[in-house]
Amino acid sequence: MAHPALLPVVLTCNTDLRFIDLIQVVGAEFLKHLSFTQEDGERLWLAIQEGIANAMRHGNKLDRDKPVKVTFTPKTDRFEIRIEDRGPGVDLEALPDPNLPENLLKPGGRGVFFMRQVMDEVHMERHPAGSTLVLVKARKVREAHA
Repeated sequence: MAHPALLPVVLTCNTDLRFIDLIQVVGAEFLKHLSFTQEDGERLWLAIQEGIANAMRHGNKLDRDKPVKVTFTPKTDRFEIRIEDRGPGVDLEALPDPNLPENLLKPGGRGVFFMRQVMDEVHMERHPAGSTLVLVKARKVREAHA
């Protein structure tokens, strides 16, 4: 019998870095249920946490009246995390590569670089009300006849 598709879990909170711990409780459970190893789960969470912190700091400029919305969508072949804020978004391609010698001491870009190391897909969607960072991690699909 096929499992019913899991619905996305959506968390919306005010811009306050203290809420990241609250979101982590939900994120960590998902990662466990999606059978990522603990090590993978921790790396994934660090990338997600970085994305949420960026949304709060850079997108919403730590304005508590602005919401951040995090959507966890488990799919058969991937785990998708969408982080929405009210900021204009950033051109991820234009960020300096933090590993180049001339950028080593520059702030910025490190979080996105790390997210790209961990995730299979990292992109920014811009819309009139703000922007959404989309993080996608492929799931290893277990073979039915292993």
